[in-house]
Amino acid sequence: MKNNNGKIISRLAKSALAKNKRKTLTMFFAVLLSAFLLFSVLTVGVTYFKMQRIQNIRMNGAKFDAIMYGVTEEQQEFCDENEDILRTGICAVSGYVEATDKDNTPNVGLMWADPTFWDTMMEPARTSVEGEYPKQENEIMVTEKALEECGYGNLDIGDTFRMTVGTPKGSFEKEFRISGKWSGYGEKKIFYVSQSFYEASGYQVSDVASGRFYMDIRQKLMTEKEQNALIEDMNLGKQQRMFFSEDMSFSISIVTGMIGLAAMICLCAYLLIYNIMYLSVAGNTRYYGLLQTIGMTERQIYSMIYRQMAVIGGGGAACGILLACAVSFFLIPFVVESLGIRTGQAGQVQISFHPLIFALTILIVGITVMAAGRKPAKIAAGCSPLEAIGYRPQKNRSYSGKTGRGKVLWRLAKKQITKEKKKTGVVMVSLASGLSIFLCLATLFSSQGAREYTSNSMDLDLVVQNDTIRKETQEERKAVLDDSALENMKQTQGVKNVHPVFFAEIIVPWEPEFSDMWMKEFYEMWMTIPYEDEKKEYQEHPENFGTSMIGIDQAAFENLNQALAEPVDEEAFMRGDTCILYRDGLDFTSSDVEGKEVTCAEYSNPEHTKTFSIAGLTDDNYYTALVGYPPTIIVSEQALKEFAAEPMLFKMGIYYEETYDQGTEDRILGELEGLSGYRDLSMESKIDLMETIREAQGNMMLVGTGLVFILALIGIMNYINTSISSVQNRLVELSVMESIGMTDRQMKWMLLLEGLLYAAGSLLITMTAGLAVTYGIFQSMNYRGAPFAVPVLPLVCGIAVVFLICMTAPFIAWKKMVKQHSLIERIRGFE
Repeated sequence: MKNNNGKIISRLAKSALAKNKRKTLTMFFAVLLSAFLLFSVLTVGVTYFKMQRIQNIRMNGAKFDAIMYGVTEEQQEFCDENEDILRTGICAVSGYVEATDKDNTPNVGLMWADPTFWDTMMEPARTSVEGEYPKQENEIMVTEKALEECGYGNLDIGDTFRMTVGTPKGSFEKEFRISGKWSGYGEKKIFYVSQSFYEASGYQVSDVASGRFYMDIRQKLMTEKEQNALIEDMNLGKQQRMFFSEDMSFSISIVTGMIGLAAMICLCAYLLIYNIMYLSVAGNTRYYGLLQTIGMTERQIYSMIYRQMAVIGGGGAACGILLACAVSFFLIPFVVESLGIRTGQAGQVQISFHPLIFALTILIVGITVMAAGRKPAKIAAGCSPLEAIGYRPQKNRSYSGKTGRGKVLWRLAKKQITKEKKKTGVVMVSLASGLSIFLCLATLFSSQGAREYTSNSMDLDLVVQNDTIRKETQEERKAVLDDSALENMKQTQGVKNVHPVFFAEIIVPWEPEFSDMWMKEFYEMWMTIPYEDEKKEYQEHPENFGTSMIGIDQAAFENLNQALAEPVDEEAFMRGDTCILYRDGLDFTSSDVEGKEVTCAEYSNPEHTKTFSIAGLTDDNYYTALVGYPPTIIVSEQALKEFAAEPMLFKMGIYYEETYDQGTEDRILGELEGLSGYRDLSMESKIDLMETIREAQGNMMLVGTGLVFILALIGIMNYINTSISSVQNRLVELSVMESIGMTDRQMKWMLLLEGLLYAAGSLLITMTAGLAVTYGIFQSMNYRGAPFAVPVLPLVCGIAVVFLICMTAPFIAWKKMVKQHSLIERIRGFE
């Protein structure tokens, strides 16, 4: 008959836990700490990625997953009928501001937004709206920045002003009334116009130059195959382009990286519990052997150990999760409040814990606790009573009586590290896992910092541009920047280098080999009328089709050349034999044009011509000025000056001696304000961009930093708990060594050297396997294409902390235990 002694086994399990309070509390707090950290990390991690989503919404100026240039009625109907597309909105180019009474070169565009885009998609990126969206043809919705750009920063709702605007139907002057004003994120140098103004402008939403069709897609995780399938279903025309947002384009790789991070976090939590459980349960193996002598079976020992693990695991996990919840209720509201998020704005972060986080935390803790007790239970249950009574932790190798070479303390430390290789490996891997996650997230968050963003390929601190160069007639262009201004910039305190970009208007005469091919593709891509309708005019009057020649210095060329798929010959380019063309979105590859020749003529002197060999194509619009139908030709600064009679200084790219130096930027702006045409200059500042990114990020990076330190704490606490348990289980052994003459100083150095070896081993794993994993996760989540660079200061600080704790924790644990019992009492603990 079955002997039902479950109650007795439960009572034995509870009494064993109560009797060994120190070990029980050690195991309990190990489970509690793991559950707390695991739950906190996952919760804060989810919060961080929500904030990253908020950042992208703010940077884009609206909430959308895909954008298409130009949209037909059929495509709109397809999207309306597609259940996978939640909503669509249109924001269309309606013209631009040519001039006002206050500014001759305002950099302000005119846009029309349909109700869905304005009321729903843009709403999360706005912080305030006053007035109402324009309804009449002469009404506009403004921002402070756009008004200041036009010279009317003091105007408000209800005020009127006149400006000259450009549309496909031509330029005209008109009085506009301000119907509303908004503030928030995204492009602010825009006036929003009414639907009636847009319809009268001559644009159509089907034009790729005007229509911007935004889609909010139900499925937030789309593979590249699914994205391409949607693009095919849209049946795009030759001119149309469709792009997915960064969140959507890299959704799968980002989630893959998050899963990798979560796996590493779970591994750290697993190893933290496993180390403590294994050492504590293994230390009671002799106790289980004594139970076998009085008739307890192997199955009953298994049952007893697992009941102990269930009590410790259940209690520790429950307390850990409750503690994490309590902390999160204070932490997350603070983060949300300091981020400045209000109801209805930028994806409000809710104070909620996803059920999957609960389930994953409980599952990982439960599996770990059971796995941690499995092996020692198997050892104890598999031994005979006599073997169990005499059980000691097994050694993987035996040592001879030889004294060996080297200092005694070093040999003792190495012997302790190597005699139980599996346990040593688990401790090192655990510590390395924590350090690797710290390294991974520190690298990832460093690349997301506001300082890592740049608006130009040369990573310049400031770009100063003469906006009159973009005027269509030579009479309207002014030499606001000249050699004197260039020299003043070079002499300004704090300026390291200045790289000028020169411009000359040119003509590219018709010829059948290259220019005819280029113009045919240009018309197919960008124009609504066929090339054949204007081909004859181009052949007979190429001066009606002006374009630009851009001259750059050697530093700018080297930067440009590095970005090309196939670098070009530097000497030939600098000599003026070859040129690079701006692709302008055309379906040309470098092989289509390389080796062909392009002939150009000076616009003011068509008889003066020069022929260049085409070396390559670039998509970098930094090297453009007045973009015409024929190609923009990029040559060396020397070649431009030798060809053009009066080249104009178009822009200056400036590097500071110390990047982000506000003092240097203020001095430069002071110099520029002294120029007569200062209002015709535009500045692109790296400092301003950094502040814009910081504003969009809110406290995202603060949350990320907190996440990094929480994860670093996992590894540190793992080692500290392991060290305490290890010293506790070696207490008799260490006491015997003390009894035969080992001094306190020698004990200190031996334990210190053991910790040093653990730290060195962990560092070796981190800098090899850990760095490889870090690189893989970084690249999977690196949708901005930031270069992989390990932040030196956090790494050095992390390594220093690891070495400090590894070297001091064992000795501190030993000293604390020594104070509690005399030497004889510690040695008697053997029996």
